[in-house]
Amino acid sequence: MTELHLITGNKNFSPSSLRPWLLLQEFEVPYTEIAIDLFKDDAAEKIGIFSPSLKVPVLIHNDVKVWDSLPICEYISETFLENRGWPAHMKKKAAARSVCAELHSDFQHFKREWPMNCHIRVKMKPDENLEREIARLDAIIYCCRRKYGDGGGYLFGQFSIADCFLAPAVISLRAYGAELSGKTNEYIDMLLDNPHLQWWLEQAQKEIEAIPLDKTG
Repeated sequence: MTELHLITGNKNFSPSSLRPWLLLQEFEVPYTEIAIDLFKDDAAEKIGIFSPSLKVPVLIHNDVKVWDSLPICEYISETFLENRGWPAHMKKKAAARSVCAELHSDFQHFKREWPMNCHIRVKMKPDENLEREIARLDAIIYCCRRKYGDGGGYLFGQFSIADCFLAPAVISLRAYGAELSGKTNEYIDMLLDNPHLQWWLEQAQKEIEAIPLDKTG
């Protein structure tokens, strides 16, 4: 058993669990995953053993606990990756961190109306508020790749925490049939073809639970 543990929720409905999980997988950091079924009656009790916030994900490294997906990814990058989780160039890093903070704290209509659900593939027409947020996501992907991508497939050329934070949104954009620019669709195709994300989606397909209460952070 490794000294590093990631506590996650259901793969079908826990976008916050996906973000640090994908970072650990992509950079091949050894860890042990402890998955908690958020639908079980004893879920809160199990989460409480690990998480001060009573939410997942939580990262445990020896006697250090980090909760909430953004500081978890930053801790992984600083502690295990020599900060390779962020782009090396100062301007790229500043943009990547800003994108992650925006994805983390904003897009409330998108997260509520089009929650991550790996089981579905439908065509849904967004309302005005949701349409604005989808347009902003489209602009983030298109503009970051054009300005910072340097011809690489990922948002800032090489894989970064920013791609981890976009992964749940990418799943939803494709699942609900968002109309996006061609360059954005290219990025979505590329990210969804990531073998680690493919494995997550395959495992999520095996889950049969309904959408849980807010137990992710």
